[in-house]
Amino acid sequence: MAGNTKAKAKKPIRVHRVRKVLHIGIDLDRAPWSGTLVRALPDNVENHGTHADDGTASFLQLHRPQFPPLTPRAGPGPMNRMARVMKGYELVVTHGDHAFPATMGHTLFGQGLKLPPLVHYHDGYGEVPAGWWARFRHKLGMARTPVVVAPTQAAARSIANDWQVKGANLHILPPLFPPAPKSAPKPDAIPRMMKRKGEKWIGMRAADALTLADDLLPAIARLESDWHLVAVGPAEQTDALMKRVEAEGFEDRLHVTARLHGPGVVAGLFDLAVLDARDGRVPPDLPAVMAAGVPLVAVGSAGLAELMPRENADWRIDPDALGTLGPWVDRVTLKPALLEAAGTANAAFAAARSDPGEHLTLLAGAIGRDSLSDR
Repeated sequence: MAGNTKAKAKKPIRVHRVRKVLHIGIDLDRAPWSGTLVRALPDNVENHGTHADDGTASFLQLHRPQFPPLTPRAGPGPMNRMARVMKGYELVVTHGDHAFPATMGHTLFGQGLKLPPLVHYHDGYGEVPAGWWARFRHKLGMARTPVVVAPTQAAARSIANDWQVKGANLHILPPLFPPAPKSAPKPDAIPRMMKRKGEKWIGMRAADALTLADDLLPAIARLESDWHLVAVGPAEQTDALMKRVEAEGFEDRLHVTARLHGPGVVAGLFDLAVLDARDGRVPPDLPAVMAAGVPLVAVGSAGLAELMPRENADWRIDPDALGTLGPWVDRVTLKPALLEAAGTANAAFAAARSDPGEHLTLLAGAIGRDSLSDR
């Protein structure tokens, strides 16, 4: 062999850096945007989720560690056990106020156990719940939370004032909206249901239809016969709704199903959505409904308007003015141009909030990185 034969240069070895992130409180029914966020995380993130059912774990590719129950009145013992599970992760993300006991456990035991940073996503859009005990508990439980994310300015002001979270730790980001559907759902996308040509559908959760029944159902009964109500929910709710609708005399225009989490998954079938947000939480179907370009009427306090464009924010019904719900539904259903304009604005608003970049930057910053993909 020739003595001047050069040895082949070795290829550099790239180490795939896996980051383990623990998610607490993921709920695809109550807060589907928590799943949207998980799916937006880079491939090198290994996601672990507590209390996830089989469907959620499979859909989001979650590992499922053992974790104490998330009970509202959890004491120091369970919180300590929650905190110990957080060891071994690089980041902990708590989704919604029902996951607050874990957030409080991190505050109480984080320093002693040398826990990783925690990011808490608040799911209320307005003033935090009243009551001295609830506010004192949250003030204590978030005293050392590095990052608290509020969906609206109204919520952030209340969190700062009533829970005394420091401004440096408080960030305002709306829930991550899903991308616009690639195509409209087929008329038979809901099992055992068919949207016929000329029909116009109002989409709701059956639970919302029941809580708004006194003001909403008489209004729907007065609409032209091409307007139908489609309600999603368990049998006990849809059965109760059917009885109320029969009393109003339009049972032939009511369609119900228990096969979906909510109307959001088939939002494109609807010509109007009605949401009840009087509990102060971001309505679970709002992002998907808006992404599909569907106009909506929502009952909720002023902070909810921040999650809608101006063209649709005017359709918000204040809880103290519930009597205007029926007349408002009467009005908008008679004006196709108004419906179209609100739906178009909703689609644009949702598209502008479907980029996960700000969320990913915030999560990366919590662990001192520019990107979660950094090695």
